Amino acid sequence: MKLASAVIGTAGHIDHGKTSLVKALTGTDTDSLAEEKRRGITIDLGFARLPLGEGEYAGIVDVPGHLRFIRNMLAGVSSVDFALLVIAADDSIMPQTIEHLAILELLNTRGAVVALTKADLVDDETLELAWMEIEELLSSSSPALAGAKIIPCSSVTGTGVEEVREALANLAKTKRAEKKRGFFKMPLDRVFNVKGHGLVVTGSVACGTVKTGDKVILLPGNIETRVRRIQNHGETCGLAEAGTRTALNLSVSGRGDVARGMMVLHPAIATESKVFTAEVVCHQSSPFVISHGQSYLLNIHTTETICRVFLATEKSIKPGERCVAQIRFKNPLCIHHADKFILRSSSAKNTLGGGTVLEPSSRMMGRRGLKTNVKKWEALKKGTDHGLLAIITEHPFGVSLKHITTFFNLLPKEIDELIKTQGDVKKFEWGGTAYICLKSEGEKIVKDIVTAVAEHHNKNPDSPGIEESSLAKICAPNLDCEELARYWVSHASTIGVIELDGAYARLPGRNAVFAGKDEAIRKKILDLFKNALFAPPKTDKTHITLGLEREKVARAIRDLIKTGELVSLTPDYLLHKDTLESAKEALINGIKTQGAIDTASYRNILGTGRKTAIEILEYFDAIGLTERIDNKGQRVLSGRPDE
Repeated sequence: MKLASAVIGTAGHIDHGKTSLVKALTGTDTDSLAEEKRRGITIDLGFARLPLGEGEYAGIVDVPGHLRFIRNMLAGVSSVDFALLVIAADDSIMPQTIEHLAILELLNTRGAVVALTKADLVDDETLELAWMEIEELLSSSSPALAGAKIIPCSSVTGTGVEEVREALANLAKTKRAEKKRGFFKMPLDRVFNVKGHGLVVTGSVACGTVKTGDKVILLPGNIETRVRRIQNHGETCGLAEAGTRTALNLSVSGRGDVARGMMVLHPAIATESKVFTAEVVCHQSSPFVISHGQSYLLNIHTTETICRVFLATEKSIKPGERCVAQIRFKNPLCIHHADKFILRSSSAKNTLGGGTVLEPSSRMMGRRGLKTNVKKWEALKKGTDHGLLAIITEHPFGVSLKHITTFFNLLPKEIDELIKTQGDVKKFEWGGTAYICLKSEGEKIVKDIVTAVAEHHNKNPDSPGIEESSLAKICAPNLDCEELARYWVSHASTIGVIELDGAYARLPGRNAVFAGKDEAIRKKILDLFKNALFAPPKTDKTHITLGLEREKVARAIRDLIKTGELVSLTPDYLLHKDTLESAKEALINGIKTQGAIDTASYRNILGTGRKTAIEILEYFDAIGLTERIDNKGQRVLSGRPDE
């Protein structure tokens, strides 16, 4: 079986023959519920495999046409590629014909075929009149739907059925390659248990691919699970891709809280939010305006929830108008850039409009905030490449690739491809996380760092430099950027425009210019600790030993610790850096010779007391040079980085 990687959804008013036409096309009666059989109407979604010829198949979702079941209809068409709009020749255009067409437009359905059903029940004049009315309706629709082919047909006589199939096959061949981009994502439209297999979920794969054995996440609820088995139209396969009707057997015990409206997706994009920013459209067929701050029904993917809409411009937008808005709701949903949604009246009687997600997981903002970011919204409207540049620009210190991934749903290689098209983009790593930024912004940050260091030297000529942490705080515009500011300080040191000496940053070749007395105190302290080897005075007693003012000695010791000339092992025990280095060499040589070294042996090597030996050993444990292996205090080299 070859899959066309396309899902086709029916649309149209109740009793216009959608289910009968699907049966004529596929041989499958999609009305499976007892109540559907009894009442003769479609209530819930139905699914079938549509043969397109040459051994190729597409998925078809049959939706209810009754106003009361519009929620089910929306769940069915949320991820379809193309539509089969069914209009009965004897009724012509009816209320749900108009509403369903509006929904297809708002969801950006790529194309459609119009089946003018029940053609056998009307004369030629009535058929022609219905045809003309349909053409007029389509002429004001979206470009993708305005040119839909209209085919008179009859599910009873079979007239036109093969022509409908051929037209759908031609649409399916123009499948959207871009839907395969990104990580796997599938909204759920059915959930059930199969005896002996467990939980099975079905849906139309919105993007990406999934393989047997893959780990996936169910949202909301953050349920971690694994794909046991995959089926496409009843046939087991090893992989499912975007544009296919797919059933997944998941390793979740029992059905639990898993239901229609949830999403199964790759862990890399498993994020949720209670607010997003979007471009909202009030559809031209809407009987009402969309008002600022009002509550509406939000239908996105296969879920429905109450939301409030906060517009960026006027107090309301009229039919045919659009503007940027924030959509807020109570329960978190999984949303990504470019997702489509529908807005309906809170009474569920009218489709008012819909739109496109610009920024998922937005921060709360009012009209002023929405207007301030107008350039970003315009870029995000233009597509992923423009949107990516806008998001990078918004984070001059760097934005993590993880954020980009969850924002746009892009694979790492897809991000790399987009970066290549943006010549001004730099990629770097910090703290085990990958980031990207604009090269030009990075150059500005480095210049600001150099300026800050130079200003510190001018104001504090007797200082060995500015503390690295203080420099990061000065350069960071807010707390969120402080950690990345440390990267840029490190980067500035790497390229040689500043020097890092211990905890201090300074201009290259610039040393502290101490006043005469301060330099004399500094030299006396260093000489004292260097000559004392492993038995220096306690830190807070050093001024007594030297016979100097306590505060001046304390300040000089703090500076010497920051420059690395003195090393603090404990609050009251300092060693000269040369003394500590000799202790380190003795420890390494002892371990290499003996295989391990205990406290007593190390004490003998250094010629110190037990307490001193323990403090030195514990310091080397703390920085990752050694590790203790037993209660006797034996140490071995840890193999971890020596800091």
